[in-house]
Amino acid sequence: MQNPTGNTVVLALDTETYLVIAHLKKGSVLVEAGAQVQEGEPIGACGNSGNTSEPHIHIHHQRQDPKNRPLNFSEGLPLYFRDHDGAAMPEGGVKISNGKVTLTGAMVKHSLTE
Repeated sequence: MQNPTGNTVVLALDTETYLVIAHLKKGSVLVEAGAQVQEGEPIGACGNSGNTSEPHIHIHHQRQDPKNRPLNFSEGLPLYFRDHDGAAMPEGGVKISNGKVTLTGAMVKHSLTE
């Protein structure tokens, strides 16, 4: 597969790190390359693009510029959430039993209503 992350938006943060938001719905990206993005501004819709079996958003915080180093070879950094129904830094991972992979992490759901 050419682009396993599918339709992706990469945000260069003030911390000189990068936020990769992947698997966005085809044709839904709302921001242009190089644009300033404000907190709360829509950037795209949840989708099923790239190497994935169901619609979801993949969020990855990393130190290296993804233009120069692929996601799987970059240093993953902690990512903290606010205004949702769980811990600021949800824990999770995978469990493998008899060759079957089960996701064990928490689901993060936004808790503010507008």
